[in-house]
Amino acid sequence: MNCAFCAHSKCYTIGQNCTNLKEEEVCASYTEEERQLMQAASVTESRNYMQMTRIEESAYFAKEMGVKKIGIAFCIGLKSEARLVADYFKKQGFAVDSVCCKVCSVDKDLLALEKIKKEGSEAMCNPKTQARLLNEAHTELNFIVGLCVGHDMVFTKNSEAPVSSIITKDRVLSHNPAGALYSRYWKRKLGILEEGKV
Repeated sequence: MNCAFCAHSKCYTIGQNCTNLKEEEVCASYTEEERQLMQAASVTESRNYMQMTRIEESAYFAKEMGVKKIGIAFCIGLKSEARLVADYFKKQGFAVDSVCCKVCSVDKDLLALEKIKKEGSEAMCNPKTQARLLNEAHTELNFIVGLCVGHDMVFTKNSEAPVSSIITKDRVLSHNPAGALYSRYWKRKLGILEEGKV
């Protein structure tokens, strides 16, 4: 499969199936929990298309799922944003637990992790413990606010609750990673500028 390079997207426009998978097989592969997530996602999309920001859609989705308690796993560098996200969810009627990436303040040396500053101690990011603490808090949905690439994967892998992102970290582009795909300068720098463009 290489859908990113498809010239026609007929799966979307006319219902063409480019795989050997049958519709029945695809539908049967979803668990009951996944079907509930898919239904809530579909309702959120269809009723709010082009009307809500991601944070609004996230709260709407959580209400559709009947969620009462939300978890937030955040980067310490986005503490202010995490507080605003938590405030918003609380105002929407949810209980909220939040855990910062530096929880437990474990030194990077203990896992032989490379440091930003070469000398002295430096607390590592601790996504597995973030997930553990939110699991122990029995959160029903967890949202990431700016965890590093890789740390977000460890958190997601270890979270018992489904995970989505409110903010995806990009320190260079003010946490707007898609900006690199819309900027001619960045596309050129990344070697993905369309042929014939300057």
